[in-house]
Amino acid sequence: MKSVFIAAFVGIASPDLIKQLASVTHEEGGKWLVSKVHYLDAHISAVIKIEVPTNHKKAVQDYFASQDDLLVTFTDALETIVEHQHTRLKVDAEDRAGIVNDISNILQKESIELIDMDSHRIGVPANGSSVFTATLSLKLPISANIDDLAAEIEALSNDMVVTVI
Repeated sequence: MKSVFIAAFVGIASPDLIKQLASVTHEEGGKWLVSKVHYLDAHISAVIKIEVPTNHKKAVQDYFASQDDLLVTFTDALETIVEHQHTRLKVDAEDRAGIVNDISNILQKESIELIDMDSHRIGVPANGSSVFTATLSLKLPISANIDDLAAEIEALSNDMVVTVI
């Protein structure tokens, strides 16, 4: 019998941390089904969906939790039965306060799940402003129209450009 759970952690990164965690999972007969790992300076954050034989679940979780420099939480994975489509959007605009909140509100209103967002604010010294740029990975209901979503986000401001990638 197999168990599927989510391990989420944040903490101090070490050069071989991911290799060690993956190795122990493999040694216990498990595998990583999906992983999202991000580094920020000397820190790491990750969310990993793990499948492992039920009788080895505790060993894998105990190893993850034993890492001194990590704060780790676990939750059993939920079964998903709704069909979805995945897509990516690139958003570029003049930076302003509340831009991420406005985009998030549209996604929530349309029942769209934000899987990953990589955003940057880039200063433009010549005119004293900054530019907002983001790449969004999204999970949409199968009935959603990506072009309509892009148009709705672009309507947030006159200079907003959304590209489906």
